[in-house]
Amino acid sequence: MKKTYMGCLILLSLSVTQAAVARSWQDIKQSAELRVGVPGDYAPLAFHDKRGELVGFDIDMARSLANEQQLKVRFVLSSWPTLSADLAADKFDIAMGGITETPARKSQFGLSAPVVKNGKIAMTQCVKTRQFESLEAIDREGVRVTVNPGGTNQEYVDKHIRQAQIVRAQDNIASLQGIRSASADVMFTDLIEGDYYQSQEPGIFCVSTPNILPGTASDKVYMMDKDNLDLLEAVNTLLSGESKSRLARQWKMSE
Repeated sequence: MKKTYMGCLILLSLSVTQAAVARSWQDIKQSAELRVGVPGDYAPLAFHDKRGELVGFDIDMARSLANEQQLKVRFVLSSWPTLSADLAADKFDIAMGGITETPARKSQFGLSAPVVKNGKIAMTQCVKTRQFESLEAIDREGVRVTVNPGGTNQEYVDKHIRQAQIVRAQDNIASLQGIRSASADVMFTDLIEGDYYQSQEPGIFCVSTPNILPGTASDKVYMMDKDNLDLLEAVNTLLSGESKSRLARQWKMSE
């Protein structure tokens, strides 16, 4: 009886999980609120400033989208390991904040037009730049590579690092702190983030690879339910308009 009871609970739990249905565009409009999920640790797209406030290019883009659609915006904090599951569970309507287009995400969700082109680079302390100009120079014994869980940074490290020590950090902020404090030597991240921290903390963070790493060219996108075509259209209209160009200049991003 106990096994049967536990089995029923498991089936019930699965049914509840599978029953989560994303809000339609009509539902969003009726609620007068757009829920935006962000991990909140990816500068300059979506991150917490020194005051603890959520800021960034994607944060401003979300506000522009909501304003154009006469909606309020509510930001919902997520994480890279749980972002897709949170969106599938209808915890928010759209995911933003540094999302790389991948085949898995494209098969499960609706993805916007490209937000910005990107690719992986290596970042290190500026005094060590010449030591780590290639993957081959990084992947050797004695080198400490820090990585945050759940995103394409982890995918890259798990696929390519065989000899170097992998230091698994709690999140992207902890990885950055590892470089800043010299408790790690290298982190792989996206060019857009590398450029941002290199400009914000000159002499501390430096991009060490002269070009994006081979095979890593990618696009940043926004992610939502496949069936919400009206939301997708509104997002793509925003991405093709003046707001994107103006905010890209404000955040010193190349389009």
